Amino acid sequence: MRSRTKRGVIVAVLVVLLAGLVAPAVAADVNVVSVAASQFDSGFFIALVTATSANALVDAQLIVNSTPVTGATVEAYAIDLPGSVDATIFKITTTVNTVKPGDTLTAIVTDVNLSHGTRTAVCGRGIPGLRITSICK
Repeated sequence: MRSRTKRGVIVAVLVVLLAGLVAPAVAADVNVVSVAASQFDSGFFIALVTATSANALVDAQLIVNSTPVTGATVEAYAIDLPGSVDATIFKITTTVNTVKPGDTLTAIVTDVNLSHGTRTAVCGRGIPGLRITSICK
């Protein structure tokens, strides 16, 4: 009976130690700071998504209303911000009409631990003189 108790205590200590080591690694949040996009009358679409995290950010995806944007090119640029906060700017482009006024554009940013953060922008009327049909911010 005594060896069972000893084994139970050892297992409990191991679980506490493992939870203490794993929790900080998982706790880092992905913070999507901004989402901005423009749709041009030529069909060209560009979105800029800025996000921060303690972990490396690896991907950004867009959803218009409830439909994922497919076939877009995603480029990531790491930047150093004051106060030792690192950020990543994702430039997402495609050559098809993606948004129109009244749509909602949601960015989902994922880090190396598969944690993610989101931010939604509302798309409104563009600037016809500049050939922009819709602006999301």
